[in-house]
This record gives sequence, structure tokens and C-alpha cells, in this order.
Amino acid sequence: MLGFRRSLRLLALGLALWTGGRASAAPPPALPPAAAGAPAQPGADSEVDEHVAQARRLYLLGRYQEAIGEYRRAYELRADPQFLLDTAEAYRQLGATDQALFYYDRYLAAAPNAPNREMVEDRVTELELLRTPAAGAGLTAPAPPKPRPAPLWKRWWMWTAVAVGLGAGLTAAALAGRSTSPSIPASDLGDRKFY
Repeated sequence: MLGFRRSLRLLALGLALWTGGRASAAPPPALPPAAAGAPAQPGADSEVDEHVAQARRLYLLGRYQEAIGEYRRAYELRADPQFLLDTAEAYRQLGATDQALFYYDRYLAAAPNAPNREMVEDRVTELELLRTPAAGAGLTAPAPPKPRPAPLWKRWWMWTAVAVGLGAGLTAAALAGRSTSPSIPASDLGDRKFY
């Protein structure tokens, strides 16, 4: 039975990775208030409901960071495990794997008998595989090898340097072959130097 569950999880994970990892942007189904097991504080229910409604709107608009803030404010007012799950889902949509795993773990600890426990465990498994590149290496294509640099004799700048050096050498040889002493004009005294 355990092997069958694991096979189903891996199949679901492969399907999720194949489709892009995001099945939907809809928030997870909420637990009924009785199943949440969180005691309600008098007077805070309307404020909690406002934060939750605002968070759901922001989540559906794709403004996950703002939705996280609203879910956290609602959780501060009423420690409902559903808010932990909603926060984890928003972090997952943002791509913040470590934060999502943290909130999923807190949700599973706060609601050990949650009806959606298997779904949450599947999400945890999926995120852990995404977090460890060695485990998911078989699912992705290997990186292409880096191109080798061209040999030195095939590079343009090397031949330009050779041409400049050759030209400088020929110019220096031509200038060295010329006489550097001024010619002394012949006079009645001859063309000898006396100094």
C-alpha cells in the first residue's frame, strides 16, 4: 500500500513538473470552522473575516506577497491552521520554496487530522524535489557543454599583431640602412673631417 501511494505521488509530481508546476492559482479549499479547532475570540471575528476576504482577493489577483501579509494578520487574531496553509500556498506561488515548506510543516503540525493532509504532503514532496537539484536532476536535461575557445592562430587579433610587428620591423630595417651622417660638401681643402 505504501509503495502504491508513493508511485501515485511521484506520478502526480511528474505531471505537475511537466505542466509547469502550477495546476491552478485558486486558493486551497478551506476547512470547515469546526475542523479547524481554533477558538474564536469575541469581537475579532469580523476583523479576521475582513483580512481573510482581502487576502483571498489579493491571492486571486496574483498579488501573493500582499495576500501573505493579510493571512498573517488573520492568523495573529485567530490561530486557525487554514491560514497557515493559505500562507504556504501563496509562498509556493511566489516560488519561495523554503518559506512554503515552513508553513506547510506548521500546518501539518497544527492540523494532524486534516482532511487534505495527503494533498499537503504531496506539495511538500514536490517542493522538496524542486529544492534539491540532485534529486530532480533526472527530470531535467543536462546543461550543454561550454564551447571551447578558438585556437590562437584562428583569432583575428593575433594576425593583426603579426602584421603590425612585421611592418614595424621592415620600416626599422629600411631606416637603419640609410646613412645618418650628413654629407660633407667637397671644398678646396678636401672632404676630410678635422674635428
